[in-house]
Amino acid sequence: MWEDLKFYGRERERSQLDRALAAARSGRGSALVLYGDPAIGKTALLRTAVDRATDFRVLRCQGISTESELNFAALHELLLPVADRLPTLPTAQSRALGVVLGLHAGAADAFLVGAALVRLLSALAAEGPLLLVVDEAQLMDPESAQALVFAIRRLNAAPVTLLVALRDDPAGTLWRELPALPVTGLPDTDARRLIAERHGALGALRLARILAVAGGNPLALHELPDVVGDLAGTAPEPIALGPGLRAAFRDRVAALPAGVRVLLTVAATETRGVLGIVTAAAAALGVDATAWEFATAAGLLTVGDGRVERTHALLCAAVHDAATAAERRAAQLAVADALTGPAGTADLRCWHRAMAAECPDEELAAALAAEAAGSDHGHMAAAAMLRQAAAITPDPERAGERLAAAGRSAWAGGDIASARGLLDRATARLGPERAAVAGRGLAGLLEFVAGEPERASRLLLRDAELVDPETAAHLRIDAERARWVAGHGVLDLGPAEMTMRDGISRFHTMVRPLPPAPLVLLWGLADAALEPYTQAAAYLRGSSAPAAVSLLPQLAIIQFANGRFAAAEQTLAEAFELAAAGGMENVLAQCWALRAKIAALHGDSDAVLDSADRVLALARPRRSHALIASAHWHLGFHALSLGDRETAYLRLRTLAQPGHDARHPTYARLAAVELVEAATRVGRQADALEYYGEIRDWAVRSRADWALSAAYTCRALLCSGDRADHYFRRALAVRRTHHDLNHVRTQLLYGKWLRRARRRADAADQLRTAAEAFEGMGAAQWVLRARQELELTGRRAAPVTAHGETSVLTAQELRVARLAAQGLTNREIGTDLFLSPRTVGHHLSRVFGKLGLSGRADLVDVDFDNGMRIVRPR
Repeated sequence: MWEDLKFYGRERERSQLDRALAAARSGRGSALVLYGDPAIGKTALLRTAVDRATDFRVLRCQGISTESELNFAALHELLLPVADRLPTLPTAQSRALGVVLGLHAGAADAFLVGAALVRLLSALAAEGPLLLVVDEAQLMDPESAQALVFAIRRLNAAPVTLLVALRDDPAGTLWRELPALPVTGLPDTDARRLIAERHGALGALRLARILAVAGGNPLALHELPDVVGDLAGTAPEPIALGPGLRAAFRDRVAALPAGVRVLLTVAATETRGVLGIVTAAAAALGVDATAWEFATAAGLLTVGDGRVERTHALLCAAVHDAATAAERRAAQLAVADALTGPAGTADLRCWHRAMAAECPDEELAAALAAEAAGSDHGHMAAAAMLRQAAAITPDPERAGERLAAAGRSAWAGGDIASARGLLDRATARLGPERAAVAGRGLAGLLEFVAGEPERASRLLLRDAELVDPETAAHLRIDAERARWVAGHGVLDLGPAEMTMRDGISRFHTMVRPLPPAPLVLLWGLADAALEPYTQAAAYLRGSSAPAAVSLLPQLAIIQFANGRFAAAEQTLAEAFELAAAGGMENVLAQCWALRAKIAALHGDSDAVLDSADRVLALARPRRSHALIASAHWHLGFHALSLGDRETAYLRLRTLAQPGHDARHPTYARLAAVELVEAATRVGRQADALEYYGEIRDWAVRSRADWALSAAYTCRALLCSGDRADHYFRRALAVRRTHHDLNHVRTQLLYGKWLRRARRRADAADQLRTAAEAFEGMGAAQWVLRARQELELTGRRAAPVTAHGETSVLTAQELRVARLAAQGLTNREIGTDLFLSPRTVGHHLSRVFGKLGLSGRADLVDVDFDNGMRIVRPR
């Protein structure tokens, strides 16, 4: 199959090649000329066609520039493998091809060669389909091309296919009589997939520059990621090419007129594409109207509306790359001199002069650094200017300071890779302490979003002692947050501060006062936090700065807690895109954690497991205990929804287990109801009492309504008789909101308890309300559990499942339950059903969970033939 050949895209080209081969298999002649840029994939397509033509005899040749003036040189290569067939041809034709193959002396007659080629190919095709492959056809001698075209046009009724590849449109060549197919660049989706599979994930700016220059050229997509390094966001344009691309475009560049090469070099240098600047700079270097006409007619440049677009960005880059250093400097200076008109171009003039500098120049470097400080072009432009200023700074220490400042600007622009690389260079020149001052605590900030939170906290606190007071205050806040992520407990925030009364007025200058969302939930302030988080995100929307990206998953958590499920999904999608593009792996792990929570609510097991695995893969190497804890919480919650109480308990208990990497006090409190429920279901009463004590103490301290409700629910799960009823009612009275998941789960637990207490009418009311609320949340598994419980009250039949079954049990579970109700042991049931005793026990545990039974003895009360209602009082 084509897919086995690791092609990316090319469906159209592959389909055409398949049709050409199919025509030969059906006894008809065919031909196809592939044309396109160097390294665009023509040779790969030909090679793949040959691999597909396993039932063909294949003859191949390739044009070579050194042989292009030798008559019939390519035809000689093509026919040499079948030279032994010449004696089967008529004498005159045999001699004509013998001259081509060097077997006879004399001059070859073009017509006799063509006629002999027709005869020979017909004879070969009579034995089986024949495939002729000609690569680099623009370099082959015209006599060979003419003979092949002559022959293939006369072989319509023979199973012969001719495939030709050349660089330019065949309309003006000898191949113009044959069907042609342009081979263009890969679509953006396929280009991204190729890069991802060959080079892994790249930063957004690095990837964007590669895609813009490559234009879908497969060789460029293979080679440019190695050339365009991690500092791509601050690298000057145009980018340099690798050796493969240089070789591929060498002939194409050399064939361009000198004036066109100068014009393309200037167009590559003036990256904004301002027509007036490019025109003035090119004219200063002697470019005339003829060069412009050639470039636009050839589709290399597009001119319109005061803009010059590099239609063929890769060729422009190749021309710039092939220019000498002196020619590139001349282009930079010409562009700088052309920037004399409007105000606001001083920074650009300074930039181009700095790019043209041949030796260190402190005066020019200082001017460029000053322009960067006052630049309104954005953080990334400032970072690029500071990096170039450092490159021409004669003093190594001053250069290091400018590199650190460039790293801080790159950080503010969201280019984590460039920020890290620039800081590393600065640290090598200055040492960590001076680099910390120049970069204003950049090392800890980078570690916080993409490294270990414990180390980030240490770095942030270290740098807070070195920088200015205002920056130090911000670094200390981030250090506390890093300690919280590392599992050192909650931040020292009280309810008054958590209300963020001044946060709404301050969010536009400093988003960091908004606390992590799990702490907002812990203090029961999700409702109050929705507006400031939403306003802050709206203000920062469109920014790729780490503060903006980090805020989005926090906002999504707050939206989810407030029942804004669609808005949370939308915010999460935006956060995913920005975090992945910016290389903010800790933020990306937060996104996957929330994805696991949403999938757990929806009952999507595959998505839960995949998302949790991604969280743990990112968080465990960095010892991000908060993220590890969140993954375990969501896995445990999902196991509870499936009725798998053992797995739920094993997952959830790690949140409070000393020494475990998932231990985290915030998440242990948030998951208190799940912890107590799972522990009681597996008979771990002592553990359940311990978990209850923790949430009770927190409820007393915080007075958060969710915590009070959770504490009452946990107490109810640990009680029996009327005391449980009292605590369930207290739990529901504390918090009344239809979108709160804990509240609805408490209704389900209370309804289940009421059913067991034979208060079926009361149970039905609670269960019906819970089922409706779960349905509104899209919580499929919890809807099913609520309806199963409701059916057992006898008030309403269970809905028909996706498989058309009305039973709450599977067929195997029903067989096991019936036999167990008759008093058979697990071993006896296993013997009857050909199951192991352990498997029987697993089925029975699921039966007990689904039917709300406490054990084996309760099975005798179940009427298996009438909706599994409990028919006799115990």
